Order: sequence, then C-alpha cells, then structure tokens
Amino acid sequence: MPESPRDEIIFSPASPTPKEALDRKRELLASVLPSALPSVLGLEPSAAAGIVMGSLPRIAKHRAAMGAQFGEDGLAIVDDLLVVAHAAVQADVELTASDSASDMAEPFAELAQDHKLLLTDCDSLANRKLLDPARVDLGRPVQGYRTVINSTLVLVALLRESWATLRSKTPLTVEDIDRAERRATGLLHRLNAREQGSTRLPAADMRSRALGLLVKTYGEARRMLTYVRWWEGDADSIAPSLWSGRRRSSSGRGTDTPPAGEDTQPATPVVPVVPIPTPGPIGDGPFTE
Repeated sequence: MPESPRDEIIFSPASPTPKEALDRKRELLASVLPSALPSVLGLEPSAAAGIVMGSLPRIAKHRAAMGAQFGEDGLAIVDDLLVVAHAAVQADVELTASDSASDMAEPFAELAQDHKLLLTDCDSLANRKLLDPARVDLGRPVQGYRTVINSTLVLVALLRESWATLRSKTPLTVEDIDRAERRATGLLHRLNAREQGSTRLPAADMRSRALGLLVKTYGEARRMLTYVRWWEGDADSIAPSLWSGRRRSSSGRGTDTPPAGEDTQPATPVVPVVPIPTPGPIGDGPFTE
C-alpha cells in the first residue's frame, strides 16, 4: 500500500495520456541543449518506459522516506516519472508515424499503375499517328521515384495538349489524367519532404530528447532510492537499471551504469538536482562509516 494518499497520484485515472504527457514536456525538451541530455544509445523508448512504469508501484512504497530526505524537489522528481515515461512512449509513436507517413512504397505503386495506363494508351495513339512517338518516349523511363513522377507528368502534359483531338479516340478519361497528375504531384511533395528531413528528423530529435529526459529523471529517482535503502541494498530490485537486461552493476547498490561508452551524465541538468542531505549520526545513512 502507498505510504500516503499522494502516492496514488502515480497511477491516478487523471494521469496524462502519452500525448498529453509529451505536450506538457515539448517546450522544455525543445529548449534543452543536446549536450545537456544523457546518452540514450542502446535504449528503446518502449522498453525503457516499461521498466520505469513497472517500477512505480515499488517506488511509491518509499515515497515518504524519499520525501523526508530530499524534500519537495525529490518528491517532484518521483511524481514526474509517469509523465516522462508516457512522453517517451508518445515520442516513439510519433517517430513511427512519421516513418510511415514518409513510406513511398504504396503511393509509388499506385503512380506506377497510372503511368503504365497512360503510356499504354499513348503508345496506341502514337501507332495510329495521333501522337509523336518521340514525345511519347520522353515519358517512358521508369527508373526511380523521380523518374516515374517526371515521366507521368510528361504524358499528362502531352495528352492534355491534344485532348480535343484525342478524347474520342482513347478509352482514357479526363478523370484518369487528373488522377495521375494528382498522384504524381503528391508523391513529389512527399519525396521532397522526406529527402529534406522535414518530417522524420524533428520526430527523431524529439524522441531522443524525451528518452534522455526519462533516463535523467529515473536516474535521479534511483539515486534517492539508493540513499534511503542503502543498508537494505535492495534499490536495484525496487527500481532496476534501464540497462538491466544488458549489464548489471557488481555492487548491487543501485547504480545505473550504461554499457561502456554510453555516458549518461549531462553537462547541464534537465531536471532539478536534489542535493544529498548531510548524514546524521552513525547508522543513519550510507556515508557515516
């Protein structure tokens, strides 16, 4: 059971959804310098958030003890864990959605069918001397996205130029031509956006920042928990390291050490740094021997 009613805030029905959580943190995350964020190499947001959220009921049992040692600043960090975990999940979802939005396979397949339809009829019209074969050939290449787009637009322009003569001599309709042009133009815009990173790069940056905030906030919570549970030595079982599936500390004293080369210490803290309180008499804490 939680030590106080405030501990129930962690899993309150009023807790923010992942989207609401990320919206709360967007301004903070956007303002943080990359150098102030801990490394997140080797971490998947969904897995890291799962470890944090799975630890919350156990952490909540020690919330009062952490508050007694670290005050309101310490409690604010604990109470923010669910928010930053949800924010990391949402940032990962938005990156996945961005990647899906930039996927060219389906729209390209549709445009390729439109191009094939136009080219087949243009070849037929050229065989009947109704179109210049040399101009039709300009719309024949199909190697690559941009080439298919350009070839389709060439055929669209050629058909429209002579449509008054051709309309009664081809099964093509104005709707067919309009659809091909619309798809070619739409795919061109998406291709430009993808190549310039206008959709994916901001989403990837936000995910990295949100995950960095989660690593920092959870790390601060584990530091406080390690202090109040020092003599029991069970901090790792209450709040496991985010890298616990890959590498564990030999001390068992609640360290959150990532794999070699993955420094998690930021140049500037993202969340308030809670000072370690001055130890009391012998037996009151881990630093009194």
